[in-house]
Amino acid sequence: MLRLLASALILTAAPAWCADAVSFSKDIQPLLEKQCWSCHSQVQKLSELDLTSREAALAGGVHGPAIVPGKPDESRLMQHITGKVAPQMPLGAPLPEAGIAVLRTWIEQGAPYDAVQPRAAAKKQGLSDEDRQWWAFRKPVEVAPPEPADAAWRKNPIDGYVFAALAEKGLQPAPRADKRTLIRRAYLDLVGLLPPPERVERFVRDDSADAWPKLVEELLASSHYGERWGRHWLDVVRYADSSGYEHDYDYPNAWRFRDYVIASFNQDKPYDRFIREQLAGDELADSSYDTLIATGFYRIGARVLFREKDNPDYRYNYLDDMIQTSSRAFMAMSVECARCHDHKFDPIPQADYYRMMAIFFPHIRYDFPLAPPDVIAAHDAETAALEAKI
Repeated sequence: MLRLLASALILTAAPAWCADAVSFSKDIQPLLEKQCWSCHSQVQKLSELDLTSREAALAGGVHGPAIVPGKPDESRLMQHITGKVAPQMPLGAPLPEAGIAVLRTWIEQGAPYDAVQPRAAAKKQGLSDEDRQWWAFRKPVEVAPPEPADAAWRKNPIDGYVFAALAEKGLQPAPRADKRTLIRRAYLDLVGLLPPPERVERFVRDDSADAWPKLVEELLASSHYGERWGRHWLDVVRYADSSGYEHDYDYPNAWRFRDYVIASFNQDKPYDRFIREQLAGDELADSSYDTLIATGFYRIGARVLFREKDNPDYRYNYLDDMIQTSSRAFMAMSVECARCHDHKFDPIPQADYYRMMAIFFPHIRYDFPLAPPDVIAAHDAETAALEAKI
């Protein structure tokens, strides 16, 4: 009996480390971010207190350390949260008992921090100048390429960088490729096909100074060029001939967008025009059937087909797909994390995500005839005449 009583006393007085470990990223960071960091962070440091890192919290502010690891009752943070020291924090509605309890347990367990992104607190105040200087947001600046020691070796600016990298590692340039190798490379790179034997022989026999430029121009003018390189853009914009998922319905007119991309590459269409046609081909002053087909960019991804009036929530998934594809294709950034919260790693506030969504929100999915008006009118007249005879 005494042994059972002793065991009960030991269990009753179990130390804090016997409690379930508190996860900082799961349990503590969301609470601090919501209730504390707007006033006590690197961006806004009221009372000189920053709670976004363990070092800063232990250093404290004008009233001393905010946290005493292992001693919640001696921690200034707990004293203010519980109201033992005025003013009670956070200002306004007090912290719920569950929040106070998890903070107490966390401090009892030593108040461990995970790696915290300081930008998470900064984003609540908008983008900082430091955010705007992120390398991916800077406008590219043209610089002079390195000059190789052998100036005759450089045939274009890229050669200067190649030669400099080789020299840095103590390597010598490889011997120049022979003409059979060159034409094989050109064909595979530009059109994705092997050169016909007769074309190889003609190139080998051509000793003119412009033999190589002529070959390149010939391949760029080939319809196979758009087929070879357009496929990469189709991958970027998640082109598919069907909807995917368990139903996998065919898109009977998806090929029109595919052919539009191929034709754009073969026409050497300016990139800015290429983007405008896909994002707003129906809004352009000089819109045409081709620019309308370009807006198929919005519809060719994997999706569950549904009636929006029966499934309004699905519309937001489609809008998210448009935002994801547009940001990745045109900005080389993934912003979908900001659908639910400020981006944890990149300076993308949640508000910006929904500003982007507002651009796409008015879109309506519909099919339209591509035939000219006179052809449509003739078809309708013939159909009406046939129906009148029935």
